[in-house]
Amino acid sequence: MDVIEQLKAMNAKRILLQIPDGLKPSAFRLFNMFSKDFNVIISSQGFYGACDIGNREIYDNVDCIVQFGHSEIPNIKYPKPVIFIEYRNDVIELDESIFYDLKKYNTIGLLSSIQYYDEMLYVSDILKRLGIKTVIGKTDKRMKYPGQVLGCNFSAVHSSALDVDAFLVVSTGMFHAIGAQLASDKDVYLLDLNERRIKNIKNDVDLFIRRRYLRISRALDARKFCVLMDTKIGQYRRRLAEHIYRELLSLGKDAILVTADNVNPYDIENLRCDAVVFTGCPRVSLDDEEKFSVPVLTPQEFKSLFIKRSNKYIMDEIVSVD
Repeated sequence: MDVIEQLKAMNAKRILLQIPDGLKPSAFRLFNMFSKDFNVIISSQGFYGACDIGNREIYDNVDCIVQFGHSEIPNIKYPKPVIFIEYRNDVIELDESIFYDLKKYNTIGLLSSIQYYDEMLYVSDILKRLGIKTVIGKTDKRMKYPGQVLGCNFSAVHSSALDVDAFLVVSTGMFHAIGAQLASDKDVYLLDLNERRIKNIKNDVDLFIRRRYLRISRALDARKFCVLMDTKIGQYRRRLAEHIYRELLSLGKDAILVTADNVNPYDIENLRCDAVVFTGCPRVSLDDEEKFSVPVLTPQEFKSLFIKRSNKYIMDEIVSVD
């Protein structure tokens, strides 16, 4: 059943379209297509995936949300029906020779985000032809597909780590590969589809960890902390934030609880805090670290610095939300 038929079957009248930036040049075409049958509004705001369907003011007055580009997060209780139109990149044909270095492994675990999922299945066939077994790990209830990874969830790694000799992340960027390496002691390789080559990422992970420890160590002398909750429906972890707030008070710190829908460095500066613990998407703390004048810690980083001190860096992951 196509999207139009699904909307008619649920008797939707008013719909909200969430379009990623890359598809916004098609806004007029999509609006005109859907408005033949429905009252349509397009959200101009950026969004970060199935965890983000916008503010209540946006979706309160519609019957259904149609989000382009991402796959559903099954364990989120969406306040309105949401139809997800997944975007998957076309498969790029690859020379088998780039995989020859992986023949030293008997079994490879395969991982990808939803955009490169079909490419991952294609790579699995190549590896099998080369005599390498492949495993596509089971995921938890936050994920829709086996082997799928998000910036906040690497359950596919945890479930299959004992069954593989190494992991191969099919992607175009380093973040998911670094997350996979931090979630496992096995070797992790990145198949970079832009460069069409495979690289071991151990050196990149070592550099990432050194950089993060250098930044978050500044929080050790912090006195005033903001515990920041993201109000996005798929990132809202109030109970965790309140737990961290109580731990900070027990440590003799001055702490406040704060909410935000989009984390703005200027807003953080206005709060005059020394450090932030952010319970939303870990990519804000990690990807945007240069934007903030104070250290912005993930919950796991806070724990390793102040509660159970550890030299092993643990990536913050979201399994469920409040």
